[in-house]
Amino acid sequence: MEYRNARERAYYSIFDIEHLLKTLAFNGLIWGLKEMPDLTRAEEILIDYYLDKFRENQVYEDVNFL
Repeated sequence: MEYRNARERAYYSIFDIEHLLKTLAFNGLIWGLKEMPDLTRAEEILIDYYLDKFRENQVYEDVNFL
């Protein structure tokens, strides 16, 4: 939900969205967006790219989504 709000604040600018996704990937949280139903194709490509690039940073345990 936080990503959706940030995406809207960025007015769907691909450059701003890329920065948001890179930040999430670096912090280990991009994997949570992988199955988001309303992603654009560009977002899917960036998510896959950053998920691969920052795979070692991903945190899959003890993640609080509240």
